[in-house]
Order: sequence, then C-alpha cells, then structure tokens
Amino acid sequence: MEKETTSLVTTVSAEEAALKPLLVGGAVTGGNTAAAVKKQRWIYWLTGILVLAVTLALVWYFVPEFRLHVEDVPSTFYYFLAAGFLFAMIDGAIGMSYGITSTTFSLSMGIPPASASTAVHISEILSNGIAGWMHFKMGNVNKKLFKILIIPGITGAVIGAYLLSSLEHYSMYTKPVVSLYTLILGSVILKRAIQAQRAHKTGKKIKRIGLLGFGGGFIDAIGGGGWGSIVLSSLIAGGRHPRFSLGTVKATRFFIAMLSSLTFVAALSHVHWDAVLGLVIGSAIASPIAARVSNKISAKTIMMAVSLIVIAASIKSIYGFVFKIL
Repeated sequence: MEKETTSLVTTVSAEEAALKPLLVGGAVTGGNTAAAVKKQRWIYWLTGILVLAVTLALVWYFVPEFRLHVEDVPSTFYYFLAAGFLFAMIDGAIGMSYGITSTTFSLSMGIPPASASTAVHISEILSNGIAGWMHFKMGNVNKKLFKILIIPGITGAVIGAYLLSSLEHYSMYTKPVVSLYTLILGSVILKRAIQAQRAHKTGKKIKRIGLLGFGGGFIDAIGGGGWGSIVLSSLIAGGRHPRFSLGTVKATRFFIAMLSSLTFVAALSHVHWDAVLGLVIGSAIASPIAARVSNKISAKTIMMAVSLIVIAASIKSIYGFVFKIL
C-alpha cells in the first residue's frame, strides 16, 4: 500500500508541469500563436456547449423521468449546481480531485453510491471529451498507449458500474466501503500536498498497462473517481512522458465516463437527475473560468483543504455505519 501511495504522490509535479502549457494564457503550443490558441479554445467550448444542449434535448424527449424532474426542480439541484461549480474550480486549480470531492459530497447528501458515481461520470463526459479532443489536436495522445488502455479500461468500468448498480439496494453496506476508498484518496491528496516540493525518483516502467487500465476503470466506477489518480500517476511514476501520459489518459477518460454512465443508467431503476444535472451545469460553467484562475491560486493550500474535508466526511460516514451496527 505504501508503494502504491508513493506512486500516486509522484504525479504532482509531473501532472502540473504537463497541464501548465495547456492552461496558462499566452502559451505557444506546437508553433501556434497565443491568439490562435485562444481562438481554438473558444471554438472547443462553443462546440461543447452545443453538444451539451443537443444531449439535454435528446434526454428531455426520450427520458420521461428526466423531464418530470426538470418541470419540478427540487432544491437539491441547486446544491449540486453550486457543488459542481466549486469542485470544477478546484480541479482546474490542482489538476485533480473532481471525482473524489463530488462523490464525497453526493454521499454526504444521502445519494446512494451507485447514483453518486452515475452523477459524477455523466458530468465528466463533456469536460473530458473536450479535454481529450484538445490533447489529440495538440499531438499529446500516444495512439499505441491509447489502444492498450481503452479496451481494458472500458471493460473494468462497465463491470464495476454493473456490480455497484446491482448492489444499490444494499447501499447501507456499500456506502462505507466507498467512503473507505474516498478516505484513502483523501489521505493521498494530503500526503501529496505535504510532499509537493520534494523530488521523487522514477520507478520501473510499467509493462502490464492493460491490467492497470482494467483496475483503474473498475475502481473508478466503484468509487466515483480515481482513473487519473491511479492510471496517470502510475504511468508517470513508471517513467513515461508526462505530457503524452496526461493526453492519453484524458482521451481514454472520455470513453470510460461515457460507458460507465450508460451502464449505470441502464442498470439502475432510479437515477437522481437533480444531482446529475446540477453537477453537469455547474462544472460546465466553472471549467473555462478555472483554466484562467488556476495559476493564481495556491495549489498546495487547496489540496490541504480538500484532503481534510474529504477525510473528515469519509470518517463521518464510516463512523455512522459502525455506530448503527454496534
């Protein structure tokens, strides 16, 4: 466990270094001028908004349950709208933690684990689709690595989503398990914040990438997040190029999120569309803003705060379960 945790911590500087040229305004990537990059970014976001609008229109006409929720918007929608905005801002500032913070918040709001993971994955489809396309256009996607990761990753994600959906009626027991997972990731974030300035040695290059993809997809579906933390950190810690690792993981993440979401929606008898829609709209609004302010916020401070909140909420959930059975 210590070895895996150290591997996850190694991601910090490498991932942030890979993200920096993509996020900092005025950067020149692949010979493009700053103006061209800015124009291209706006085109991607407008395309993303159009895709979101079409998706919502299709869901409106083909999912009656969704239409009923929109017509009578519950108050929880606004809570998740604010949460989606905040967590996307945090993700833009430190390059991670959207899944873990969203899942922890959903569980604290009484959403069952499978529904929580559904909301998180649906809200990630748009952002990861845009990010993956941008990385692809910039030449940051390693096609060979993509092919090795994509099938095992999707397989693991679908199996994990189906398994968690099947246990939805036993959410009283699955919730503390997921909370234990969020507790571990919260501890990893805390350790990463503490050791952010320390140098880390590169480990041995990972050979069983397919197995890594399967495990990452499975755990990501079960816990509502972790694909980046597990797969990306392991690839970088194993000596692979940060920029190509980041681009490839972002590109595959789009398919992981989409297939997980489809499995959840098909397997679950009830989906909390108020939570889904709140996270989708909130994160979509925050994403372009987060890209601009990411370099103006202390990443270490945010990481410390996020980790402590996630750890506290996870411990509270686990304690509540233990208190009930004793």
